[in-house]
Amino acid sequence: MKLMMTGLDHNRSDIEIREKFSLTKEKTAKILARLKEGGPAGGCVIISTCNRTELYASIPADAVFGPTRTLCDMLDRDFTEYRRFFTERSDEQAIDHLCRVASGADSQILGDDQIITQVREALEFSRGQGCTDSYIETMFKLAIKAAKEIKTNVILKSAGVDSIPGKAIEKLKTICPPEGQNAVVIGNGQTGRLVTELLINEKANVTVTLREYKKGVIQVPEPAGTINYSERYKAIENADILVSATTSPHYTLTCDELCKLARIPGIIIDLAVPRDAEPSIGEIPGVTLLTIDEISDDGREMPPESIAEIDAIIKTHIEQYYRWQAFKENLGGSL
Repeated sequence: MKLMMTGLDHNRSDIEIREKFSLTKEKTAKILARLKEGGPAGGCVIISTCNRTELYASIPADAVFGPTRTLCDMLDRDFTEYRRFFTERSDEQAIDHLCRVASGADSQILGDDQIITQVREALEFSRGQGCTDSYIETMFKLAIKAAKEIKTNVILKSAGVDSIPGKAIEKLKTICPPEGQNAVVIGNGQTGRLVTELLINEKANVTVTLREYKKGVIQVPEPAGTINYSERYKAIENADILVSATTSPHYTLTCDELCKLARIPGIIIDLAVPRDAEPSIGEIPGVTLLTIDEISDDGREMPPESIAEIDAIIKTHIEQYYRWQAFKENLGGSL
């Protein structure tokens, strides 16, 4: 079996392109099922985050498979229009790339501490759909293992660790110190909760929107207040700072609705891909609209010696993968 991947990310595509390929869990499940059932993939995983959408697959060595065209076709996107934004990799290059992605070495913000969890969750989701095989499982487990070593031994020591929410608050503080300000956070997922916690730490007065249909235990950092998502514009009218971080495929904030308000927040931060805020909101006088690309445009760089350390760690884990593969295919063993 050979490993193949295709992906587009922040290195070659801006947010307008990335949001066209951003996937919900429902859509991801459908694509994984089609890849697994329709062949030739033995196993497959899709990583879809604000920075990237990537498809990884294990394919019989003699099979013909164009991962970029396949993904574009499944999303009804014109392959000839979008293929220039994608990069395809196979075997060693695919493993190497996955290690860098999982460690945060290839993130918009160096050492992004959310990505390793996102990679692990992508593997677990595919496994739950019955769409992994031993090749994909081994590749991802080794990449996650390498990522932990890279983060601990290299990135933490050379550049520190940050996250998209952390960078957003850092940027916000240069424009408008949050202390004493009224802030509304739309979205109570991982990113929304992190933003809420950071705003509370900066002594802002925070209100979080909640979806009425969500079931189960809903965790909201104390002492943040809550309001139903459907009533978000009431809270926004009294806000100085507005942050939106949902997984909605549609705008949660529109220019028309904001312009109806007696008062509009001076700073609006959109941490979603696809975007939550209609782009024309940035044209409203007195409003500063920041997207995830603008928040992350001044990421750190690693010194050459740190890059060499990362290369060495990845090389070791790639060698482990091929030792495992040789054992499995020649002797029928498993890792």
